[in-house]
Amino acid sequence: DNTQPAAPRTTVEIGPTRLPLMPRTKRAFKRLPPRNNYWLIAGWFFFLVVVIFALAYLAVDAVMGGDLYLYHKEGVADSESPVNEYLVPVHKGVDALHPDFLYEPSSSVNFSPPARVVEFYAPWCPHCKHYAPKYIKLASEVTTSHPAIKFYAVSCVAHKDLCKAQKVKSYPTLKFFREGSYNVTTHGGVRYDANAILTALGFEGGAGVGDGDETNKIAKSSGDHKSKNDKEIARVVPFRVHDVHDAWSDAALSFEFALKNGIYMENGPLPQEKSLAFREWLELLSKSLPSQMGRTHDIINALLKHFDKAAKGQSYMDELVSEHVPAAPSWSWRTCTYGDNTMGYTCGLWQLFHVMSVGVVEYNRHNPPIPTRHASETLRNYIDHFFQCDVCRMNFLSMYDTCAFDGCHRLSENPSLLEQEWRELPLWLWETHNDVNGRLLGERLEQNKEQKPNQWESQQARWPPLFACPNCWREDRSWEEEQVFKHLHSLYWSGNPSYIKIQSNDIIDHGSRGAMMSLRWKVSVIFLAVAVVMARLSNSKSVRRNSGRQKQKE
Repeated sequence: DNTQPAAPRTTVEIGPTRLPLMPRTKRAFKRLPPRNNYWLIAGWFFFLVVVIFALAYLAVDAVMGGDLYLYHKEGVADSESPVNEYLVPVHKGVDALHPDFLYEPSSSVNFSPPARVVEFYAPWCPHCKHYAPKYIKLASEVTTSHPAIKFYAVSCVAHKDLCKAQKVKSYPTLKFFREGSYNVTTHGGVRYDANAILTALGFEGGAGVGDGDETNKIAKSSGDHKSKNDKEIARVVPFRVHDVHDAWSDAALSFEFALKNGIYMENGPLPQEKSLAFREWLELLSKSLPSQMGRTHDIINALLKHFDKAAKGQSYMDELVSEHVPAAPSWSWRTCTYGDNTMGYTCGLWQLFHVMSVGVVEYNRHNPPIPTRHASETLRNYIDHFFQCDVCRMNFLSMYDTCAFDGCHRLSENPSLLEQEWRELPLWLWETHNDVNGRLLGERLEQNKEQKPNQWESQQARWPPLFACPNCWREDRSWEEEQVFKHLHSLYWSGNPSYIKIQSNDIIDHGSRGAMMSLRWKVSVIFLAVAVVMARLSNSKSVRRNSGRQKQKE
């Protein structure tokens, strides 16, 4: 019998059939009423759109890094000011490097330019900010009697290449052009009144401009305009508290900003004198900055390693720096600004100087000492060649070259093994900075036509204040320099603790940090809040309708 035995029967259990993802999703949506689908989808779509818009808005804010202009204010019509701010052209085909008030148009149109005054400035320059109300007032006075004369302002941060082409080497700089001409009649600083401007432009009979009731009316209107658009300024601005890591961050950012905007004011390589000053400045910083400023050290090392390339031009230096800095850095200083980011550069630069001065003492403790006179000369030469705020630079050079605060005797040309002599560098720089604070206070009060600072106000303008360092002050209001140095060292160098305090003085702080958020942050937060509410409302509405239908079924 060849019949094979039957195989035993086995039972195979098969689980429930799994539907593909898309059919399951469609079935889930079919359970909801169609109208609920629309609410849910619309709510979340609106939320995603607003999130994308807010992120893009904040990205623009980060790239721009604050105000680019002094005379153009968002939300204020340009016609309200007698000064025409030259803005970055937004239309394609417009030659941003050849505006018609500086260069003759290439077209065949017969154009005769009017008599005009052009100010070149930088929004971070303190003296430019002080001069802006005066320039507006002068423009009002002159155009009242001579309406054909035009006044322009060019930001050398927004129009860097244009300022290079115009060979602007300091801020602010005025250039005068007579009617029908593109040749500069005269240029220079800002010590011009209305009559001097008319004379420079070739107008006679300027006497009487700036006198009488009309001038008082202009001055009054200028003051009203200022009160509407400018921040409130206290007579004595309180020093602001922030930690050492903020100081290092602001110092590093100002160093990078200077590389981008302060080294090359003209096209082409650096002249020999400037090249030497720049190299010595980099070498000093490489020795005196704390190791925690790692990115700054990486940039300095790259520039020193390839210094010949860096000294060829801005594009060559940018190529070296770009390996360590984001392509579109955010020029947003942390704590130097009081909500006004144009103040960040100069404040951060002072932070850099103080960190360097204390760092020289720290370096000398462990290495062959750097002569304090060499460090101060290196700083002096850097400010002379690469700090373009004209009045600020000249005031510093005047103090240094005339041995203010006995600098010629306190700072030694020879290496010393005595730490007490090394400490003279940060103490001398501290005294110099305090003198600048006092002078700026007096200039600001004079500009606002207020009374001169009294003795108490002059004392309040000096740093550190009594509450921050009570041991730094004697009973007779003089300084205890031993304690001052300890305070400087703890604030600018030994900052491994997270909350060592550093002070900075600028515009009055009106309250919490929330009040200092930029307009873009405020708008973005509002949009995000609205989007979240809309999404929640649509979701909750869908849930309520579903629960109601479920109850009806039950």
